[in-house]
Amino acid sequence: MGEVAVVHMDLMSKGGGEAVCMNVLEALQDDHDVTLITLTDPDIGALNEYFNTDVDDLTVRRAGWIAPTINEAFGIRYYVLQNALLGRYARRHADEYDLLFSTINELGLESDSIQYIHFPFDWTVSLDNREHIFHPTVEEESFYERVCTRIAGVTRSDIRTNTLLANSEWTADVVEDAYGTRPRVLYPPIDTDEFSNRPLDEREDGLVTVGRIERSKRIDEMIRIVDGVRERGYDTHLHVIGPTVDEEYYAEVEALADEREYVYLEGELPRSELIERICTHKYGIHGKEYEHFGMAVAELAAGGAIPFVPSTGGQHAIVRDRDEQLYESRSDAIEKIVRVIDDPALQRNLRMNAAEIERRFGRERFKAEVTEIVEDALSRPSERLSMESTGSTGATRRAARATTRTDD
Repeated sequence: MGEVAVVHMDLMSKGGGEAVCMNVLEALQDDHDVTLITLTDPDIGALNEYFNTDVDDLTVRRAGWIAPTINEAFGIRYYVLQNALLGRYARRHADEYDLLFSTINELGLESDSIQYIHFPFDWTVSLDNREHIFHPTVEEESFYERVCTRIAGVTRSDIRTNTLLANSEWTADVVEDAYGTRPRVLYPPIDTDEFSNRPLDEREDGLVTVGRIERSKRIDEMIRIVDGVRERGYDTHLHVIGPTVDEEYYAEVEALADEREYVYLEGELPRSELIERICTHKYGIHGKEYEHFGMAVAELAAGGAIPFVPSTGGQHAIVRDRDEQLYESRSDAIEKIVRVIDDPALQRNLRMNAAEIERRFGRERFKAEVTEIVEDALSRPSERLSMESTGSTGATRRAARATTRTDD
């Protein structure tokens, strides 16, 4: 049994990264002493219900007071600064644990940590298409970015000595471009429980979109796509489901929904209702360009809905690179949705089900790989004292390398 610290900014954001973190915690809790290093006070019971997980043996440690205070005051504003401070705090306290496991991208952690990258922060180099990859709150070469980079303390050499995981082949390509080392691809865990394979003729001719209500999800664009489909004579509608993390953008989306009786802005729903919406509708749609994987897209497919997604990013792998489901623009999306609506045989050909998604992206696969990766990291020879060679306990090993540290 090892002392493992899982590092994540804010589980209450309830996005794909948070699903990954909750499943990592669940995978490790029976065999290791697990601590969550975070900026907030998560409601684990509510998160278990939301993600259908069973995390119950967990120590929660707030990362000092500076970053949590910024998070409480500003939410996702100054996101990159918060992440930099989180990584710095975890690094300062690394000697208290046998292993650090970041589920919030690459941080400036010590060698031999595990880092799951949803999208790279690009701390040390400039990537191609950087504006589509780096967090949108940061301007390249800005003073703010330089300060965050200095605080984060990420180096290419450290990145290369860590175990890197990526959520898709697309993300792995981007990380390799940034740091010159390729992560292992570990697709995120898709919960396929309770999805039913209801026949198409028993479903509504509407679309469902699932995800946090924030500007990058382009919910306004999806509403206008549905406008275009309806203008072509098709009586369809849209359900918008997900928690709000951007109040200003939510107000914009709400105004659009209020003008249209066929747009249902439902916000965050209990999981049973989310599953019911997906399983009773023929189609799904996703708006985020350069999506790094797209867990919501995989859930739509698991529920038997046919998802339409932007052609950029990693989500194309979920829909098996089918051109009929990949769109380049609003007009292209309208044309492709109309084509599928008009062709029942094509609908049957494009549909997937829970069994296929479970095989490719299921949670048990994910947790088994996480367990294997952690065991390998804990047993790997390094500058740390080896349990195999010394017979020492984790506590003795940590004491042998500990230095005097203070909180931020």
